[in-house]
Amino acid sequence: MYSQLFTSSEPLFVLWRILLTLLLTWLVVRIVAGFTRRRCEGRIYYKLFRKLISAGIFLVGVIMAINQLPNIDNLVATILTGSGIAALAISLAAQESLGNLISGVVISISKPFEVGDRVRLVNGNIIGNIEEITIRHTVIRTFLNSRIIVPNSVMNSDMIENSNIVEERASNFLDVIIKYHADMEKAMDIMAEVIGDHPNYLDIRTPEEMDQPLVPVYVRALSVYGVELRASVWTQSIANNFVTCSEIRREVKIAFDKAGITFASGMLAPPINN
Repeated sequence: MYSQLFTSSEPLFVLWRILLTLLLTWLVVRIVAGFTRRRCEGRIYYKLFRKLISAGIFLVGVIMAINQLPNIDNLVATILTGSGIAALAISLAAQESLGNLISGVVISISKPFEVGDRVRLVNGNIIGNIEEITIRHTVIRTFLNSRIIVPNSVMNSDMIENSNIVEERASNFLDVIIKYHADMEKAMDIMAEVIGDHPNYLDIRTPEEMDQPLVPVYVRALSVYGVELRASVWTQSIANNFVTCSEIRREVKIAFDKAGITFASGMLAPPINN
């Protein structure tokens, strides 16, 4: 009886062997997936490896199941006869998905960004934080708390500005324009003091530069509107840089009013490359 289960060509026994093979294949895939899940968490390289292993096990299982069918040689010949057109159709349909898959592998190896990084897609004009990276796409959470699903082929081809790729600290310019008759030196001292006293301000001076000012303030331009002053606001991360700059602007405004320093009305000069 037991030998018939594995040798008989009767349809009932063949069906039983096919179902048993598929069941064992499913169990093996689940065991492998459970064993690698923790190591694959958040790493698309290992996720790809896990998916390839699972696909390989499924393929072996399906081949073993098909092998249970009688007259398998004729069946294989029939499949191969029509496989050319089917393979062409499938390859055309899967071209985009394959491109995203390959791009996902490239991203996982080169690591131009990680989950949590703040990025900007230059050509796509998308700004936000990387929330999830999969084999097919990358999820970017914008500042409006919406999610943009970007195919990995786009992520791999676009120019990406990453605020976290080398270090967490971030900088932003604090620009003000004062009138020509205002006390310029006093205004520069106030800006340096307000910025340096803020608890979020990060001192980026090296030990060799400790004799330099904590917050350098520069005369950016002498425009038709007035004297343009600029200072850099450094913080530990870009996450709190905007709020820090906002608070500093408020304090500078209050301090200028007390000192009698008048702001000029007008626009800043065009950006300069220094």
